[in-house]
Amino acid sequence: MSETQGGGEGFPPGPPPQQPLPYGQFPAAPPYPPQAAPVARPEPVKRAALAWWAAVTCWFLGSLLSQLLGGHVAGNLRFTSSRSVRVDDSTVLTQSTDNLLPTPVAVVAFVIFGGLWALLVYAMYRGQGWARVTLGVLGALGILNVLLQLLAALTTPQQNTGDILQVVFFLAVVVLSISGFVLMFRRENNLYFVKRR
Repeated sequence: MSETQGGGEGFPPGPPPQQPLPYGQFPAAPPYPPQAAPVARPEPVKRAALAWWAAVTCWFLGSLLSQLLGGHVAGNLRFTSSRSVRVDDSTVLTQSTDNLLPTPVAVVAFVIFGGLWALLVYAMYRGQGWARVTLGVLGALGILNVLLQLLAALTTPQQNTGDILQVVFFLAVVVLSISGFVLMFRRENNLYFVKRR
């Protein structure tokens, strides 16, 4: 048998011994795995987000103007308050009043709901798949709700300015919402939502 270098017969030489690193130095980190290139936001997603945001704005303005101008549909948003009055030792009368929702309360409610909707649209715009699905379900229910309010505003007797403005703005809400819904679920958007999860 022939001898080979390495200190034994038939064995290859071992790796050279590693030199200890000076104090405070660490070995180099392993290279990072290659990252997939980010998927560019498709144009239909941008237009869908703009359509949804415009629909939220129209809904806010239509609801607010109808409330301020005494629209009949907004007039259905009422609250009942009760108060008890003691007449004598054995008699207590309860008086109930049915009032319109106060304008500041209505404005705060409109701002909260509109803001939450706008945030949901923003999550869809950023490529979150759950936001697109949630927006699709809630958007379909919202379109149905707006259509019912439109029908109520169109069929109310003695229409006033609040009713007319609500009809105009809510028609825009329906058109913009359907546009946003269709644009959001275009086939070319699917890869964007898959890659952004």
